[in-house]
Amino acid sequence: MNIRDLINRYKADERIVALAKALNMGKGTKVQLKGLVGSSDATIAVASYFLLHKPILFILPDREEASYFLSDLESIIDTEVLLFPSSFRKAFEFTQVDTANVLARAEVLNELNHHSEFGKIVVSYPEALAEKVIDRSVLEKNTLEIALNAKLGIDFINEFLIDYDFNRTDFVYEPGQFSIRGGIVDIFSFSHDLPYRIEFFGDIVESIRTFEIESQLSVEDVKTLTIIPNVQSKYLTEHNISLLDYIEKDTQVWFKDVEFTLDIVKAGYKKATELWKALPAKEKQENQDWIDPKFAFTDEKMMADIFQDFVLVEFGKQFFYKTEQVFQFETKPQPSFNKDFSLLIHNLKENEKAGIHNFIFSSSPKQTERLYAILDDIDKTAKFTPINIPLREGFLDPQQHVAFYTDHQIFDRFYKYKLKRGYQRSQAITLKELRDLKPGDFVTHIDHGIGKYAGLEKVEVNGKTQEMIRLVYADNDLLYVNINSLNRIAKYSGKDGTPPKMNKLGTEAWDKLKKTTKKKS
Repeated sequence: MNIRDLINRYKADERIVALAKALNMGKGTKVQLKGLVGSSDATIAVASYFLLHKPILFILPDREEASYFLSDLESIIDTEVLLFPSSFRKAFEFTQVDTANVLARAEVLNELNHHSEFGKIVVSYPEALAEKVIDRSVLEKNTLEIALNAKLGIDFINEFLIDYDFNRTDFVYEPGQFSIRGGIVDIFSFSHDLPYRIEFFGDIVESIRTFEIESQLSVEDVKTLTIIPNVQSKYLTEHNISLLDYIEKDTQVWFKDVEFTLDIVKAGYKKATELWKALPAKEKQENQDWIDPKFAFTDEKMMADIFQDFVLVEFGKQFFYKTEQVFQFETKPQPSFNKDFSLLIHNLKENEKAGIHNFIFSSSPKQTERLYAILDDIDKTAKFTPINIPLREGFLDPQQHVAFYTDHQIFDRFYKYKLKRGYQRSQAITLKELRDLKPGDFVTHIDHGIGKYAGLEKVEVNGKTQEMIRLVYADNDLLYVNINSLNRIAKYSGKDGTPPKMNKLGTEAWDKLKKTTKKKS
C-alpha cells in the first residue's frame, strides 16, 4: 500500500465528501474543521483537493509552520507546492530585502499566471500575505518569454535586461544578473531557481537550458523560458494589489488561525508605518525601492474585507467566524513511546485488536528496515505497513480505522522539513570567489594542477569569439579554459603565506600527486 491508496480511502470518507460539497457552495462560505491533530490536517486537505481540483491558499501562523505544512503536502501529493514568503529578512522591515525570498515570490506569481488543469496550491504566512504584489497585467506586460527558434537579437535582450534592473556581470551567481559571451547569454531570472543558458545562431535561439551555478553543468533542456523582473523594485507602485486580489476567485483560503493572522498584520502595518516616518527624506530619495507602507502592505481591516470574497476554511484550534458548516474529526495524537519498543509493540497490537490498521511513515527505507529488525528481536507478531514518505507528526483516526505513525517520533528524533531546493545563497560563494580573483592569484585545475589566474581573454574558437579564463603554469606555459568549465577550477587553498609550487603543463607530476592524495584519504 502507498500514500495514494490512503488518500483514495479518505476521498471516499463521508466526512470528506460532505466537506467537498460545502467547499463548492461559493464565495462567502465559512467552513470549520475541528479535532485535527498532527498531519491529519494536510491529509484531509489533500483528499478534498483531489475531489475538487480547485486552487488552495494555505495561511499558517509563521514561516516555520508553513514550511512543515508544505513539506507534508509535497510528501502526500507528490507534486510541486508553492511557498509564498515575505520579501524581507525581518518581518515588515522593508529596508532589508532578501533576494532569495524575492525570487520565490516572483516565481509564485509567474506560476499563478500560467493556468493548469489542476488548481495551484500555495502555502504562506501572515507577514507574506500582508505584502502587496505587482498587478497581474503589469507583470504580464513586463515579462519576456523566449522560445526555441525565436528570432531575437542579443542586443535587444541586453537592452531589455538593463532596462528591467538586471546587472550585467562576467558570469551569473544570483537572481537579477546576466552575462553575454559571444553567442551565449546566461540569465538568472527572478522566476526560476536555476539560471538559464541561451545559445544563439545569429539572431535565432538555438538552445535553452538550465545549468548549475557552481559546476556550470547543464541540468535540463527547455523549450521556453520566462524572464521576470525583480517584482520588488520599481514595479511596486500605488497600483499594487493584495495577493488575495491576484489569485483566482475560486481559490479556497485555508487558515490555521484567522485572528492571529489579523493581529500580526495589524502590528506589522503599524511597525512599517512608524519606520517610514522615522526614515530621513534623504535616505528615502537614495532608495527608490522603498515605498510608503500604505502602498506596500495591506492593513488588517482591508484584509478582513477581502476574506469575504472567498470560501474560507478554518482548521486549527482557534476559530474566528460563526458558521453552521462545522466538521468534527476525532483524530488523536500519536502516543509518545520514548524509544520504548515494548510499549510500541503493545500499542500496535491493541490497535490491531480494535480493527485499526497501523502505518509507519519513514523518510528512508533504511529506517523501516531498522524498525523491522528491532520488532523482530522483541515480538515478530507485531504488524505495521511501511510508507516511505516523511510526515511531520503522526495521528490516529478511529473513524477511518487507521493509525499514522512517524519513525522520527518513535525514535524520539528531531524532524526537519525538506523543501524543494530553490535558490541557495551558498551556491553563489564559489563563483563569487572566482569572479573576485585577481591576476596572480593561485588556482587549482582538476586536470592540470596549480597555476596562476591571469584574467579573462576573448579568444576565437571555430569562428566564434568566446571569453576564456587565462591560466599561467610553470615555465610561463599558458592554458585557456572555457568559462563554461568553471567547475574544473577552484581557488588554491594551502598553508597561510606559503606560495605553492606551480605545476608544469603536460607532465605526470599532478596525476601522481592526485593518486597519492586519494590513497591517503
